[in-house]
Amino acid sequence: MLVGLTLALGAPARAEPLKVVSDNPPVQPGYSRFVLHSDRIGRDFTVTVNTPGAIAFLPGQKLPAIYALDSGYGLAGPQGVVLSNTGAMEPAIIVSVGYLPGQALFRNTDLLHNKVTDHGATYGGGGAAFEAFLLEDLKPFIEAKFPADPARSVLFGHSFGGLFAANVFADKPDAFYGYIIGSASAWADPALIARVAAAAPKAHGQRVYLTVGEKEGAGKPGGGSTMTDGYNGLLKALKGQPGVILKAQIYKSETHLSYYPRLVTDGFPHVLPPGAPLGAYQARLPDATMAKYVGDYRLPDGRPFSITTDKEGGLYGHVAGFPPIGLLQNGPDRFFTPTVDANITFDATGATLAGVDGGTMRAEREKAKP
Repeated sequence: MLVGLTLALGAPARAEPLKVVSDNPPVQPGYSRFVLHSDRIGRDFTVTVNTPGAIAFLPGQKLPAIYALDSGYGLAGPQGVVLSNTGAMEPAIIVSVGYLPGQALFRNTDLLHNKVTDHGATYGGGGAAFEAFLLEDLKPFIEAKFPADPARSVLFGHSFGGLFAANVFADKPDAFYGYIIGSASAWADPALIARVAAAAPKAHGQRVYLTVGEKEGAGKPGGGSTMTDGYNGLLKALKGQPGVILKAQIYKSETHLSYYPRLVTDGFPHVLPPGAPLGAYQARLPDATMAKYVGDYRLPDGRPFSITTDKEGGLYGHVAGFPPIGLLQNGPDRFFTPTVDANITFDATGATLAGVDGGTMRAEREKAKP
C-alpha cells in the first residue's frame, strides 16, 4: 500500500553456485529475465520473474513467490500478475524456470528423481540435484533480488513437473508453503504414492491443488498406469490429512494439456487465497467522514504522504513518485489495501500503517486540505 514505500530489506546473500550469464533489461514494468548458470548441475537455465502491482512498504514486508516449472508454459507469469492485480489471489511474485532454446529435453532429466525406461529410451535421475538447485541456489538468489518471502513459496508443476512437485512434497513437505500438482506422471515413479502417503502426516498446513484432465484415463504412458490412476493414488494419500489443505479437481472433457490455463486461474487462488480482511466492504463514504482523513502527512523518513479522494467516495494513498493505491474500509477508522497485506488506522494526529510480521510505521498529519 501506500504506494511504494519500498524500504531496504535485509536480504540474504546471493547463492554462490549461481552465476548470472545475462540479465536482460526489462521490456516492461514488473518483468525481469535472467540466464543463470548452475555449477551444481553444470547447465544454464532461463528464469523469468513477473512481479505484481503490490508493493512491500513496511520493514520486513514481503510477498509470496510461485516457482513455475517448464517456464510456466509462458502463461503462469502473465496470468499470475492479472490474478494478483485484480484481487483474485494474494499478490505474488511468479518465478518461471525453464531452459534455453534447444535444451528442453533436459527436463526429462531434471524433473524425474528416478530413472525410467520408456519406449526403449532411459532418462531421468536428476531430480535430487534439481531439487537442491531450486531450494539452495535459486530461492536464495530470488529472495536477494526481490521481496520474496522464504516462508511463503509455492511449487507449481504439470506432467513431469507435477511428478517433480509431488516428489519434493514426499522428500520434505515443508520445503514449500503450497504445491500445485497437475497431471503428475506417477506412472514414471511407482514408489511415489507410498512416499507421499508417508510424508503427508508431517505436513504443517501445506496448501495442495491436485488435478487431472477427465480424458487422461485413456492410454498408458510408458506402458504403466494412466494419469487418472496417479491422480487417484495421490488423492488417497493426501485426503483427510490434518496438515494438508487439499483441493482436488478433475477437469471435465479436458485432455492432458487443454486445461493448463485453468490450472493457473484455479490453482493460484487456492494456494494463495485473497487476503481481504473479514467484513471488508467497499462503499461510498459520507463527505464528513472523508474530510477527517483527507490531508497531507509525513513519513518517518521525511517523505510526504497524502490521502485524497475521488468522486465515487474512494480514498487513495499517495507517495511522491509512485502511483496511488486505493483504500477500502474495514472499520470506523480502519482501512486496508486490496493489493498487499497492510492496514491503515487514522486518528486525530495522523495514521498508523501496519502490515505483516507486526511491522508498523507512523505517518504524522501536517495539515488538513481545505
